[in-house]
Amino acid sequence: MTPQAAADARWMRHALALAETSLYITAPNPRVGCVIVRDEAILGQGATQLAGGPHAEVVALRDAAAKGHGVQGATVYVTLEPCSHHGRTPPCVDALIAAGVGRVVIALCDPNPLVGGQGLARLREAGIAITLGVCAEDALALNVGFVSRMVRGLPWVWMKTGVSLDGHSALPGGESQWITGPLARADGHHWRARGCVVLTGIGTVRSDNPRLNAREVDTPRQPARAVIDARFEIDENARLFDGG
Repeated sequence: MTPQAAADARWMRHALALAETSLYITAPNPRVGCVIVRDEAILGQGATQLAGGPHAEVVALRDAAAKGHGVQGATVYVTLEPCSHHGRTPPCVDALIAAGVGRVVIALCDPNPLVGGQGLARLREAGIAITLGVCAEDALALNVGFVSRMVRGLPWVWMKTGVSLDGHSALPGGESQWITGPLARADGHHWRARGCVVLTGIGTVRSDNPRLNAREVDTPRQPARAVIDARFEIDENARLFDGG
């Protein structure tokens, strides 16, 4: 690995760590981190905010400006291809081009057909150097649900089940009883907070009366709750209707 490649990987890992700070808040948008660097010094950095809020690149540019740093000719490390379309926010490529950055290092191409390489093309047309694919696998893992939805038109599903050492998920009489321990339950709440929907069956609702929310993590956003209930047997007083 060349010194430049090693530096690119190191700064991209920093950008990925920034993206993880927005792990629970960006859905249905991807989690993205961005760091702007010159001469091995950070000029600005940031992560994508709540849906409809500024994207990581804009947050990083604003951070640099607030610190009095110009970014002309600087290198931008961003975990996902900068957007090139008008949605709830203006295109990030426009902001990067206007700022005069010299190079953009990108972990992953955006699978969104509204972007899909167009951000790269815009940057190249502006004379900005591009390096693609740095830490791509890590960037994919961070946004596997978003990529699945864009590429396959299907959600990415994580399944959690608690099973005893003898292969059972409930007591013989069907009574509700914890099988998983505190660490496993905390991990389950982490995955709930990452997701858009928590789904279970009516049998679990009848037996356990779960709330299906994310409680053991600090998150401002709760996932939607859904129950497979073909006969509409759910009790209107079930705890999952309590909110929160």
